[in-house]
Amino acid sequence: MLANGPFYYRSLNIGDLKKVPTNKELGEGSSVAASRILPVTGEPIHHTIPLLAARLVRHEDRLDAIATLVNNIPNEQVEVMSSEIEQLVMGHLEMGTMIEQLSAQFGEAMEFIGLLCTASTTNRNIMCDIDEALDTTRAQVMSLRRAQQEAQARERDRGQTIETMATKIQELQRRLDDNQGKP
Repeated sequence: MLANGPFYYRSLNIGDLKKVPTNKELGEGSSVAASRILPVTGEPIHHTIPLLAARLVRHEDRLDAIATLVNNIPNEQVEVMSSEIEQLVMGHLEMGTMIEQLSAQFGEAMEFIGLLCTASTTNRNIMCDIDEALDTTRAQVMSLRRAQQEAQARERDRGQTIETMATKIQELQRRLDDNQGKP
């Protein structure tokens, strides 16, 4: 039975709680005391008490069997079970502490992962900047190579022009010399 204020409750069925009447409700201390009728059920007490006694007698064997079973549990077994329960409780508390530690370590790991992600993003941005600089440098190198090739082509053309002019000058010189030697 569970105590709840001045009233006591007994369970008849699961979830079906009935209030046991107080002395005042039974009629003791009120004007109904002479009739002794239960205000809750409306039955006279002299009918209810024998009915309850008969029910107790009918279930006496079951109650005795339960009492015998409880009394036959060895104290050592109860102590062992109590010790095991205590160990389970301690293990549960230790697990709680370990979970708190793991949670703290997980939080630290998540912060570190966040820092790594930031560093990775920064690294990626730097690599993109380097790639852009390399692309610009490649374009400049290609432009310089073309300019160099064009300059070399102009130099070859100039060399050929000079060679052609030198040949013509020599030919003109020879003609001039040949013309001067003729009368």
